[in-house]
Amino acid sequence: MNKLDSTTYKGIKYIRLSTLTAEQAKALVQTLNQRTLIKILKDDIILEDCVLYTAYMQWYKSLSTKVVTTITSGHETKLKKQITIA
Repeated sequence: MNKLDSTTYKGIKYIRLSTLTAEQAKALVQTLNQRTLIKILKDDIILEDCVLYTAYMQWYKSLSTKVVTTITSGHETKLKKQITIA
């Protein structure tokens, strides 16, 4: 999955859910709260599917981090491994 570029309107950086696949949009919405899913009035049209770019980037980065759990001698260790998403 390619990272989306942000759109800026009146100083607010955002992306639109409609630019993602349905599966990606659904996964992103599950991580959002009321403050990060926003509506923007632009050219007399209300854009209801906007997400703050910072929230999108946090979600995007979480997709590229895989948590690996190993158990050694009864001790649990969690390692984060960066993977590349195409």
